[in-house]
Amino acid sequence: MTHRALPTLLAVLLLGGCSLSGTITDHSVAYNSTVEAATDTLLVTNVLRARDQAPLHFTTIGAIHGSFSLSAGLGYDLTAVNSGTQPALLAASNPSFDIGPLDRQEFARGLLRPIDPVLLRLLSDRGLPDQLLLHLLISKFDEGPGGRIIVNDPAARQPLDPAAEAACAAGDAAALPCDPFQAIVGRLTRSGRLRFNGYTRLIPLGPALSRAEASAPERLAMLKEAGVSLRRSGSGWQLYRAVNQLVICVPGRPGSRPPFTALALDNEPPQISPITQEGDPCNADEVADQAIPAGHAAPSGLAWYLRSVEEVLHYLGAVQRREEQGIAYRIAVPRAGGGTATPRLFRLWPQPPARPRIATDYRGRRWFVAEQDDAEDQTLRVLALTTQLLNLQKSAGEIPSSGTLRLVR
Repeated sequence: MTHRALPTLLAVLLLGGCSLSGTITDHSVAYNSTVEAATDTLLVTNVLRARDQAPLHFTTIGAIHGSFSLSAGLGYDLTAVNSGTQPALLAASNPSFDIGPLDRQEFARGLLRPIDPVLLRLLSDRGLPDQLLLHLLISKFDEGPGGRIIVNDPAARQPLDPAAEAACAAGDAAALPCDPFQAIVGRLTRSGRLRFNGYTRLIPLGPALSRAEASAPERLAMLKEAGVSLRRSGSGWQLYRAVNQLVICVPGRPGSRPPFTALALDNEPPQISPITQEGDPCNADEVADQAIPAGHAAPSGLAWYLRSVEEVLHYLGAVQRREEQGIAYRIAVPRAGGGTATPRLFRLWPQPPARPRIATDYRGRRWFVAEQDDAEDQTLRVLALTTQLLNLQKSAGEIPSSGTLRLVR
């Protein structure tokens, strides 16, 4: 009887091995959904903490350990059904999670560090509206000596009728009751999308040289330095240092000369600053700067300062405060088929919206995030972008390997 049962037991084990692959797939998807829910909830919670001007706290699921066991056996049935034997197959899953607080020094520094300006290009190339990026990532504009400092402060947004709000969003007015920052964004974007160009920038080293000066041993020795070259300049010669330069190009009105205004991107504040426009920096592969004499004023124009990730969260909290005060925080973005839409930049709802996507409990109240709607509500897109910015501050070495809370189910 035992010999007759062995083929049945082997068949059960083989079928169990086949079903285990589906079990692993199902659990992997379930774990991913768990991480999604935890990450979304934590992000929305921290925005609400920022709204309340309370401390922000971050944790991460450092690891998910999935444990599966499969066993089979034979039992004897006194009713003599199936020759008195019954095969059995048992499967068990015992996952565990490591939750680590992100309270390391490097993570805290990353939260306070201004966003890399190169991200502006990457995000713009993905098709995100320029208006959304400028409102979310730029903390202020600086017009330079004698000019204004235009702070991106949600408290400056005032209740306006639709016509006045549309005029402010189009950059047609910058005086109160318009939000000055919104007016500047409208002015920068009303003639088309922002463009980016990378080129080799030739920075002059010292004054122009005669042939004899250029051939002096100390000048020739400088050519051994990386990026230094000697080139003709008019009737003489000029030493240049070549550096890679990325510029953001703001389109002007149709027919304006030059058609774009170039602003240099740099890691030091201001991260976006005016430069001279010689050599068409918005289209050329190589541009040679003109030598600027000592004491000469820097190029005039609008300088931009980028936010840190922590500042982005506090900004969203301030926008949420303004929304709860009854002032819709809308931005003007282009429609896919033409024209302009004015969706909310960010809004958490205390009641379920028409199409809820995320729900979070915070201090005894439930808050909701609506589905993405390009014409009405950009909240989900803003949260997705903020999650990416926050993840850029994490690294495996910053996630603690000790001091974690392990949950075993």
